[in-house]
Amino acid sequence: MAKKVDISYSEAMAEIEKILGSLQSSDCDVETLAKRVERASELIDLCRKRLRKAEADVDKLFVE
Repeated sequence: MAKKVDISYSEAMAEIEKILGSLQSSDCDVETLAKRVERASELIDLCRKRLRKAEADVDKLFVE
């Protein structure tokens, strides 16, 4: 799985869903499982950061 530096929130969510689907439907070795879990963790972190930024941007609109 290639890592994208600039990925949108919706692309990250789609990739997370794909990873989850593959984990639920396949028997994979420990190394593959570890890589998928690591990638999902990176994507979840990215999504959290984007959501926090969006929340901060919305908060600024109401403060001004």
